[in-house]
Amino acid sequence: MSTGALARFPEHRRVLAAVVTYYQDDPRVEGMLLGGSNAAGGMDFFSDVDLDVVVTDAAFDAVFAERDRAVEAVGRPLFRFIADHIPGGDQLYIVLYESPVGPVKLDVEYYRASAVTPSWSLSRRRMLLDRTGALAAVLARSAEVEVSTPRVEHLRDVNQKFWSWCWYTFGKIVRGELWEAVDALHTIRTRALIPFVAWAGGAPVEGYRRLEQKADPDVLGRLAATLAPPQRAPLYAALQVSIDLYSTLREPVFSRFGVQADVRAESTLRQAIVQYWAECRLAE
Repeated sequence: MSTGALARFPEHRRVLAAVVTYYQDDPRVEGMLLGGSNAAGGMDFFSDVDLDVVVTDAAFDAVFAERDRAVEAVGRPLFRFIADHIPGGDQLYIVLYESPVGPVKLDVEYYRASAVTPSWSLSRRRMLLDRTGALAAVLARSAEVEVSTPRVEHLRDVNQKFWSWCWYTFGKIVRGELWEAVDALHTIRTRALIPFVAWAGGAPVEGYRRLEQKADPDVLGRLAATLAPPQRAPLYAALQVSIDLYSTLREPVFSRFGVQADVRAESTLRQAIVQYWAECRLAE
């Protein structure tokens, strides 16, 4: 089993080898793929061991239900849980193992064989087991798949939500519900600003992952200015920076996909925010 960068991290390699050994003779498992930085490069000690386990459709529920047997065969788990806190994470099992050099994290994602279809993300995986040859065919086709582009309907949906989130955030600031405003700004960054950073650069949307290497320094500086403590004036300033940055990031993306913004509606909302803020400041 060729594992590339894992050779420099013996405990990570041991964890991977143990879980692969556990599944390799199970006829219900059609294949296994190595993902993440283990396969793509850039791995360090804090990298996860990312493993995809592809299971026959008929046996999927049984194999997933037995996941604890597999992880306990690898070593002593410190913690483990299903990653249902993230979208689509209900088939991802996250385990943190004890090791002599520090905790090692294993992410095992279980797939029904019928659900494994060509995609850009699969092109970055490395084959560990392919019992029928079906996975090799999917990976070959995945190499031809380009980074997915956002659908026009999705861009419009994000745009509608962004402006509504701005008004909601502003209301929390004015009311003095400052921690809710902090959380609302985080939503704006995560669900609007960060995706548009990726779309503007023609890159896949991967959240904050390695954003420091992907984003323009000016954009990173403006993103940093959207962070604020739970205080009214800094939160308001962060909201205004968020609005300005969103407008900057959105322009080339909307132009590329032919999406029209409702300038009048947006101007009405922005003016209302500025007006109410001025009135609040006068009343203090």
